[in-house]
Amino acid sequence: MKALVLAAGKGEGLYPYTKNQQKETISILGKQIISYALEGIKKAGVNEAIIVTNDQTKKDLEINVDISYEIVNQKTPEISGAVKDGMEKIDDETFLLAFGDIIAPPEFYMSLMNSYVTGSSKAVFSLVPVYEGMQTYGLAKIIDNKIEITKENTTLALAGAYIIPKGDFTDLLEYFKSLSNSSRYFIWSGKWIDIGYPEDLINAIELLLSDKKTIISENAEISKTAIIGKGIIIDDKAIVDDYAVIKGPAYIGKEAYIGSYSLIRDYTSIEANVKIGAYTEITHSLIGEKAEIGSKSYLTFSVVGKNTKIGASTITVSYPANPVRSKENKLGALISPGEEIPHGSIIGPNFKK
Repeated sequence: MKALVLAAGKGEGLYPYTKNQQKETISILGKQIISYALEGIKKAGVNEAIIVTNDQTKKDLEINVDISYEIVNQKTPEISGAVKDGMEKIDDETFLLAFGDIIAPPEFYMSLMNSYVTGSSKAVFSLVPVYEGMQTYGLAKIIDNKIEITKENTTLALAGAYIIPKGDFTDLLEYFKSLSNSSRYFIWSGKWIDIGYPEDLINAIELLLSDKKTIISENAEISKTAIIGKGIIIDDKAIVDDYAVIKGPAYIGKEAYIGSYSLIRDYTSIEANVKIGAYTEITHSLIGEKAEIGSKSYLTFSVVGKNTKIGASTITVSYPANPVRSKENKLGALISPGEEIPHGSIIGPNFKK
């Protein structure tokens, strides 16, 4: 069996960020989002993947997963078109369809495969309970032990991984409906996030770090006066300068630099080659590769794109905000890759650039 992985969507919930970078290629804890799906697919016993991309995805895509894959450029519009384009490369009658913007542990994909191999159904659907932003998900009900695709009155969402036969993909949801009488389902109650909005990126950091133990690379350079708390991952050749405090859970990426007297805390992911100036505090935030954060800045509940330059003494304000998929009414800035923020900026909630 092959996997068909979709990674060419518009990412409208993360606009304007996704105008400059495909969301599946955003790095969290040193790995692109699509890598989490590919790792799970591999653990489920699928060794070949067809990845449907666009020009922007191909530009940034880095796959460090031991899986054989082929890239297909999407030519036909919409999700159904992406499936059609990718299906041309699949010879088997049945395949695993996965959305490349799902972050879940390998057990999620293993459960999907187990449901398929232990039954006799033509298709298996994964479902997951959701409680915020219901209108942003594909939804399903269970009626008489059968799955029914719907748009309301349910807390079950389609979970982004399915084993299905080839068929008419003119409308993906309609095709799913046509399979309902001959399909199985399983409800996943473990860790799971669909990356569609800024708060999903921030929540994904918490999901991924929540059970991590402290791991510090032997090649990292940690000042003797720095304070390293629990649940900290510090990657190769990272530098933590004098009197900096890393209060976990947090991730410090490869060759990142944390300036003197800085504080990195509470589910923050500092990606590779980031430079954090002195006396800066960052909490509940994702800082993309090669970004530069000026000294004496304060960033909270924010997403900063790669190659971004944030001027000194910049402050983000996260409250009150109106995130689509979060119970907390906190959301700071979404700053697109390559942007620049002037020194001394004070940025209000829900800011996007």
